[in-house]
Amino acid sequence: MTAGGGESLRLYRKALRYAEADPEVFLSTARRAAEAMLLDVAMRETIGSKPTLEALLTVLGAQGVLPPKLVLAVRTIQNYGNYGSHAQKARGEEISAEDVRPCLNALTRLAVWYGEVSKSQAEDTARRELVDTPLRTRTTRLADSTLIVVKAVLLGCELDHLLARHNHRVTHVQLPWSDNLVHDVSRRLLDLAIYNEQRVRRLMETDETIRSSVVNIGRVGYSMGGRNFFLLAARRGRWGNVTGPEFLAKPAGAQIAVPKHSDMFGNVLAALSTDEAGLRDLGVRVLDVPHHLGLELFHLNQDVLAVGGQNLRMHARDDDGYFELLNSEMLPPATQKRLRMAASNVLIAHRDWLRELEIEAQDLHRELMRCFHGLGSDESRFQLLVRDLVTHASFPLQSSAESRERLVRHVLFESYRLGEPA
Repeated sequence: MTAGGGESLRLYRKALRYAEADPEVFLSTARRAAEAMLLDVAMRETIGSKPTLEALLTVLGAQGVLPPKLVLAVRTIQNYGNYGSHAQKARGEEISAEDVRPCLNALTRLAVWYGEVSKSQAEDTARRELVDTPLRTRTTRLADSTLIVVKAVLLGCELDHLLARHNHRVTHVQLPWSDNLVHDVSRRLLDLAIYNEQRVRRLMETDETIRSSVVNIGRVGYSMGGRNFFLLAARRGRWGNVTGPEFLAKPAGAQIAVPKHSDMFGNVLAALSTDEAGLRDLGVRVLDVPHHLGLELFHLNQDVLAVGGQNLRMHARDDDGYFELLNSEMLPPATQKRLRMAASNVLIAHRDWLRELEIEAQDLHRELMRCFHGLGSDESRFQLLVRDLVTHASFPLQSSAESRERLVRHVLFESYRLGEPA
């Protein structure tokens, strides 16, 4: 995320915190957050505009960058921002949390769109650079990542050192976690990548080009050991006195906040043993929210159920106001197995790259995994890995060095049984 993107997210999270505590401050912050999001998109698209909400809205709407429905959402934020400014000047007129809810909903819709556009723009930029850079002999293009689970393997197996012995230098390319990684390997824009095993298999089944050019070198572990699913609830909310089995028996009325275009949403469907249409039949509503949100989600609604990453999980465990209504370990064994398989990751490579190295896939996998699991008996290497991950992995904005290290150790233990429980 760019510096502009970081500021947009900071303002959005700040707005959520004030939605109930101080609705007047929320309205002014919501307007600033919307302005920051639109400005960041305009800069990425190299669209000239004055840095005001009205100018950005006009230009991005006219050029079709901002969809018509989002134009309405931004207009709602703008009008409520104006209302907040005038209300502060009116004697005795107070704004309640209920008054600002339409603005809050509009801001969340804008934030979801902004997250999707930002990810797409970043991926397009990286891919253009790949296409424009000719493939060089004895150079390995590796899909790098700031995800702790992936970055840990890339660092821990010392891939750079292994390939140096084969007279290859490694070029690290930062790319988002998506199906495009597999397509990039098939086109040999990349030589190596780590990706979800089930997604790789499905793509191989449906795409002849992928099936003929991409090799599954081998499994490199399970994200959080397959125990990465959880439904977080607020103790003061509707589900505060409900148990996991009671929820599974009667989930009607639940509002689940989860990034819809993510593996987290797939885990929700697996946990409830249904599909998207089945959720509606169960009376469960999905709230599509941006990635990287924390406990601010509950400022939207104390009754909401949140699905998120391990950052959210760790923060909730430090706050008695929240609990895991449901998690992987509460589910039937068959469902746990399904979730575990959904969390498995594999190393994939282009066939021509393997031929150039003159190495068999199973031999490469064996050597890499031997080096990686050797971290368990080499304390100095393990501590170095922790420090590198704290420095190079992605974390929530404004998180402390202490919380980052605790999260790294937590993920390493749960995913790979390295170190001790955090």
